[in-house]
This record gives sequence, C-alpha cells and structure tokens, in this order.
Amino acid sequence: MRIKPHHPPLHAGSTGSRVQKVEERLESLGYLKKGAANDRFDADTAKAVVDFKRDHGWTGKPQGVVGERMARSLKQAAAAATPPPTTPASPTGGSGGKNKTPSTLKGATYNVERDRNPKDVQKWLGGFAKREKLDFIQVQEINGYHKALENIPGYHLVTFPKAKDHGESGILVKDELLQKSPTLIQGEGGGWTTVRGGHAPPRAAPAVQLAGWLKVVSVHQPPSVDWKGDKPTGPINRVNTYKSLSEKLLAFAKDQLKRNPDQALLIGGDWNEPASTDGTWSPGWIAQQAGMTTHGGVKTHGNGRIDWEMSKGCHVTNVKAGPTGGSDHNIVTFTVSRPKDKR
Repeated sequence: MRIKPHHPPLHAGSTGSRVQKVEERLESLGYLKKGAANDRFDADTAKAVVDFKRDHGWTGKPQGVVGERMARSLKQAAAAATPPPTTPASPTGGSGGKNKTPSTLKGATYNVERDRNPKDVQKWLGGFAKREKLDFIQVQEINGYHKALENIPGYHLVTFPKAKDHGESGILVKDELLQKSPTLIQGEGGGWTTVRGGHAPPRAAPAVQLAGWLKVVSVHQPPSVDWKGDKPTGPINRVNTYKSLSEKLLAFAKDQLKRNPDQALLIGGDWNEPASTDGTWSPGWIAQQAGMTTHGGVKTHGNGRIDWEMSKGCHVTNVKAGPTGGSDHNIVTFTVSRPKDKR
C-alpha cells in the first residue's frame, strides 16, 4: 500500500521548493504581487495566506501557516482559476479609451431558472448580452447550464462546481475584464427540503474582481423565508441556511471594505426578499451593517422585487427590468460607475 508523505507545515522562516510553489499559486490568484515568489516564507507570504483563508471559508482568526488543508485548498483554487486571455481592458459598454481601464461598466443579474433547454439559455442570454453590451451578468440557478454558459463567445463563466451547491450561482464576465481569480463565500446551515421532496444544499456566492476596481458577488438566497418584526420565520432549515449565508456575506463585505478602501463592492442577485426588509439577517440588514446602498424597486418576479443590488464605493444607476428570456424572472440591467475622485 502506497502511503502519501506527510509534509510539515510551512510558516514564516520556511524556505525551499514547497514555499516557492505556494507563493507562485498565491501570486497567480492575486494575493501576492507579481514577481514576489522567491522561495522564502516572509511576512508578505504570511499575510497572503491569511487573506486567502479569509476568502475561502476559514473562521475565527486564520494564521499565516500552510498546512495540509491550506495546501490542498490553494491547489484546487489555482486549478479552478482558468484565466481568460490577457487582453488589456477596454470599454465594453462603458467609458474609457483604447487600452484604458473602463470607469463605467454595464451589468445585469438574472435567475436563469432550472429545467430549461441549455441551448435556448445560451442563445438568448448570449444574444442579450451582446445587444446590450453587458460587461458582466450575475447568474443564478445555473446547475445544468455550465457548459452552455461557458460557450457564450467573449465571456468567461466564474462559478465553483465543487462548492456545496455545485456551482448554483456564477458570474459571466467579459474576457478582458477579469483581472483577479475568483473567491467563494460558502454558506452553511445544512440546506433544506425542496417542494419536490429533494435536498437543496447550502448556498455559495462566487466573487470576482473586475477592471481593477470593482468586486462583484452573485447571490441566491433560499425562498420561503419571511420576516415578522426583526426575526426571520419559515422552515427552520431554510431560515438557518439564509442566516448563515447572510452572516458570511456581511463578514466578507466588512473585510473587503476594510482591506481595500479604494475598491468598490457590488453584491446582488436573487435575494428572494425585497430591499425594504431590514430584519436581522435580511439582505437589508446586511446593507445597513456594512454601510452599503441598496438599489431595488423594479418588478422582476411577477409583482416581486427580489432581484437587486447593494453597493459601496461606486454609483449604480439606470436600473431596469428587462425581458424574462424564458425564465420566471426578468433580467435586471444597470450601470456601475467609479467615482471621479477614484479614477
């Protein structure tokens, strides 16, 4: 029987080829500056390790040490981050001249809906994105559509098939705008029993940096959770799952805004709750606690107003409900602009 060798943890002061490999992966994911890999585990490497752990589900106070779990997670993240062509960012639906980073981006959020023909989804969404000159689209309920969405010309699908929800949400990004590898915000709570009697796993929210100044997160919270007063009500497993992802999103938002004050943050998708709800663990509560602005109000799911954005450090304008494209949700489009004093 072959036994895998056990490697001692890497920490400040460690050197050698294993450190070099860790640093190269951290560099490829954007946690270390380009050219920083030098096979010496220093303070910058330790900080990069802590930042990676915070973005990938470590709780408490992560330490700048690379053990077996960290090494495995880092290897998987680097393998999953398939970089698009490194074409200089150009204004796709936004502003800015040739080879300049765009300061205005056109975005959308869209719950694709399950059990549709993948080819129909690809054709309609690809055509809409091209006509509207969209730079990115937050997409939900995309299990079964990964290959179809990956084949939309000019776009790169950011999702995590190995997440607990198997990549239920994602972000379609114009190839030239994706500048930093994606991260995952993994909710817990155990999941819930669906109306069809199946099991829905805890939701995860992918996040990605675009154009060097905007972090975008795609969210899909569980349905059938309501608020009475300050507290959520509904089936306990759904409530716990909603609560868990809300807490993870709030922690992520606070950490991002603290560590990257010059970077804008946009969190949006299908919340299954309007922006006006502000009870504990509601999306409105997240926005209040993180100091973010909500951009809801358009009808997107019958008479519902559940597909919307919250932002910090940018201007969100021109919010409009578009066609359904065969889904039970309307696609919602909007414009995101970087403040002039940040350009």
